[in-house]
Amino acid sequence: MRHTVCLCGFLVLTLPAAAQPLPRFEVASIHRNTNGSLNTNINVSDGGRLSIVNGSLKTLIRNAYGILSFQLANEPNWIDTEMYDIEAKTATSGKISPDEFKSLLQTLLADRFHLKVHWETRESTVYALLLDKSGPKFTASLVDEKSGMNTRKGPDKATMTGTAEPMKDLASNLGNQLGRFAVDKTGLTGTYDFTFSWDPQSTADSTGPSLFTALRDQLGLRLESQKGPVQLLVIDNADRPSEN
Repeated sequence: MRHTVCLCGFLVLTLPAAAQPLPRFEVASIHRNTNGSLNTNINVSDGGRLSIVNGSLKTLIRNAYGILSFQLANEPNWIDTEMYDIEAKTATSGKISPDEFKSLLQTLLADRFHLKVHWETRESTVYALLLDKSGPKFTASLVDEKSGMNTRKGPDKATMTGTAEPMKDLASNLGNQLGRFAVDKTGLTGTYDFTFSWDPQSTADSTGPSLFTALRDQLGLRLESQKGPVQLLVIDNADRPSEN
């Protein structure tokens, strides 16, 4: 007797994993602010709440994507002149983390401002932060120091103070002051404590040093113009939001 053996094959289909839904606020209200104030207040509080008072679209985008003002391209003409108040809340009761804040704000901008963006790398003039020939005039931070940096500005004097900060963060802050991308090329890999002051007006009648002079004389660093790649966030579309 002959036996017939049937070999049955099974086709296994591997389906792509479902995309994770983007985090979004459960409720959000947006209203124009016309009080003429120059100050913006952003507050994240317990209960998954976000409150933004007098924020421009440029400020919202900068906070959502962690960029500096000059990293934006193709901006609408109202991006920095029309201000908004935003009150929003997540579905959870926990406090919004810094990473969640960016993702939530990106989704809110897409939903309510119809914001569409893409990244481009372009060749541009940048500042390179370098060691001056005198060498660094600041100290390495202690192991347990808490990092932080702040800039205080008056009409004739600005002071930048950093505690346990890497040079790349100093370069980024200098770029923000000068309106041009700055990169760290000091070769210093630790974290440092520093403070320096300059005259923000920097005219022929200024009594204080310019930022460039103060950086060299007080910190032993210098800025040099070079060509380099700059990552830009290009705006493809942005609409004024409907209020609610």
